[in-house]
Amino acid sequence: MRRAGDTQPFGTQPRRRWLMRLLGNGAVLCLSTALALAASELLVRVVAPQQLILIRGDIFQPDDTLGWALRPSVETSINTGERTVRFSTDAQGFRIGTAGRVESGTSVLLVGDSFMQAMQVEFEQSLAGLLQASLSQATGQPVAVRNSGTGGWGPDQYRLRLARALNEDSCTAAIVALYLGNDIVDYRKDNFRARQPKAVHDLRWPRQASWPEFVDAVLYPLNDYLEVRSQLFILAKTSLRTILVRAGLSDAYFPPALLRRNSDSPMWANTAQICREIADLAKAHGLPLLFVFLPEKAQVDPELLTRATRDFRIDPRDVDVDQPARRLRELLPDLAEMIVDPTDSLRAAARSGLTLYGTVDSHFSPEGHAVVEVKVRPRLIEMLRERGGSMGPSSPPAEP
Repeated sequence: MRRAGDTQPFGTQPRRRWLMRLLGNGAVLCLSTALALAASELLVRVVAPQQLILIRGDIFQPDDTLGWALRPSVETSINTGERTVRFSTDAQGFRIGTAGRVESGTSVLLVGDSFMQAMQVEFEQSLAGLLQASLSQATGQPVAVRNSGTGGWGPDQYRLRLARALNEDSCTAAIVALYLGNDIVDYRKDNFRARQPKAVHDLRWPRQASWPEFVDAVLYPLNDYLEVRSQLFILAKTSLRTILVRAGLSDAYFPPALLRRNSDSPMWANTAQICREIADLAKAHGLPLLFVFLPEKAQVDPELLTRATRDFRIDPRDVDVDQPARRLRELLPDLAEMIVDPTDSLRAAARSGLTLYGTVDSHFSPEGHAVVEVKVRPRLIEMLRERGGSMGPSSPPAEP
């Protein structure tokens, strides 16, 4: 029998003490977790730096036709996880090197995506910078390479950028670099809505009780917030890549162009048609043009291909790494002389031990750019001599 004044197990005072202990323990847990995460973030940045997603309003600007483009007169530095790189553009938005814009009556327009933008290397180590130096040496006169490469662009934007250049600028030749990992497309656009290059999801309350809606309303916005700020988060995503891919929580993908089941997809004819329109546009202006086929990393690295097929649960027998270039060539037989494919050279260089892609960032390393430049240079020199007539007869530099 309870006596008067006895305290109940969950009376007012004990309940208050219990709540205070719970809040105190929770605060200690939150503080210790925050400190552990901060220490881990610092450790990752020192020991195993990762590539943060770049959304740089100081580098990109919205464009009413192209969607987005490089800003003019940029002077900044970038680190995508490999090294700190100087990034500069001229008054027209073309990327330039430390010596500034080269003025010349002979200029080559380079059009492409992030592989040509080459934020992972100095301009002088990129395809544009290497060609600018070697062409000038080979021809005995300054040659300017106008690099308009912009991350996230696709074939339609290459066509639109070339058309703009032909209307606004004078150039002696042009290079269009097709990245076979994602430039084989089944759509076409004649203009793009002006925006930043990467769409950002807004955090919101889910509209319905479903996993895809929760991912879109909550998980994607959290991902967008962390991937531009936390290298620890990027490392965790990389380490858990297989799990995230299979759970639908990763934007990683296996290139559809490498799957045999897509050999008859409309995307081949669509991409070939865009290429033909680019070629016709150049021909109408009397402009020599080269298409450069840039392979996806898995097309060069067998180990990476094995890992990718395992992660995406794809039977290796369903993959054809040579399919993209072969199908495009089949559909563009009359443009064969305009195509340069450095895939075999990249494979040979990889077998010799060269590191052609970044260890953190999957774009070309300086060595990767150098291998591609060696393949492109002779064809471009020939084109410039045929176009210019006054080019000197000096032979091209020896291949590295």
